[in-house]
Amino acid sequence: MDAPNLRPRLMSFRVLSFRAENKLPNVIQSEIGFEMTPTINLGLALPARPDGQIRGMVTIQMAGRAAPHNSPDEPLADFSASYEALFVYPKDAPEADVSARFESETHQYMLVAQAFPLASSHFQRELMAMGFAVGNLPLGI
Repeated sequence: MDAPNLRPRLMSFRVLSFRAENKLPNVIQSEIGFEMTPTINLGLALPARPDGQIRGMVTIQMAGRAAPHNSPDEPLADFSASYEALFVYPKDAPEADVSARFESETHQYMLVAQAFPLASSHFQRELMAMGFAVGNLPLGI
């Protein structure tokens, strides 16, 4: 059971960078495959002062490319993006309890499950702005 006094709150979500290069000025109607590789890192920041709050951070880097199905080795576009989600734990949360909980895969998944859909939806919107039909890309982890 989840202890409410240890539950973190998503404080902020930021897009740190997005880079894309579309090698075709006019995307023609053809079957295009997308390849995406997310890299997810988690960190826990303990307060320097006794009155500070414990913070959790999720960083997500996405790298991807688009290529025609009939020639997957000739990419039409390359993409990369970085995102950061900051979580704040309650002030009265004991450091030892939060640290132990942060080590559990279930707790890490809970943090990533809140941040990843935000990153995915931004990534998808940017690809749509470049002219790609990406409505079928998954948003979840």
